[in-house]
Amino acid sequence: MPPDARLRLEPKQPRIEKLGPEFTVVEVDDPKVLRAELLPSGELLLEAVGPGVAHAFLFARRLVRVVEVAVAAPLPAPAPAPKGTCAAPAITEKCYPAWRERLSHLAAAEAPQLSYELEGIQEEAKAAGALLAAAGLGHVQFARSAMGVRVKGTKDAAEKRAALRAVYGAVLGPLRFEE
Repeated sequence: MPPDARLRLEPKQPRIEKLGPEFTVVEVDDPKVLRAELLPSGELLLEAVGPGVAHAFLFARRLVRVVEVAVAAPLPAPAPAPKGTCAAPAITEKCYPAWRERLSHLAAAEAPQLSYELEGIQEEAKAAGALLAAAGLGHVQFARSAMGVRVKGTKDAAEKRAALRAVYGAVLGPLRFEE
């Protein structure tokens, strides 16, 4: 989180986005809202299915890009920037929830550079664990490293992608992962 791009899509008006060849898989979190397909040309085809907001997750070797798409609906407005002791983008235990809310609908290009304190990393890990459990992936372990995030205990590539989709809502920075 935050999404790498935020788009509006109208019914019966598919959209094609240019990508690089590094992306090999695309998955959507709500197929009742959005259909996404990687084309052989290295482009992403987005098609409206029904009204709402969905995310297209683009997987490359060690990177996940996320496109937030609003279909026949407005894009959710970003939450206001945290104030007071949480105004600085230093992620502490106390400030993690405010920054999580702020970044959930803010384009990555607009997000500030974050710095983490140990308690902030622990809070992010707790939130990721709760999201994994809610997704039926409680057996998967989450950790943050200098290279990004790590999910351990997945049985195959599909489950690893499911785990990365699940923790997306907890991770405040780019979703880079270790293999």
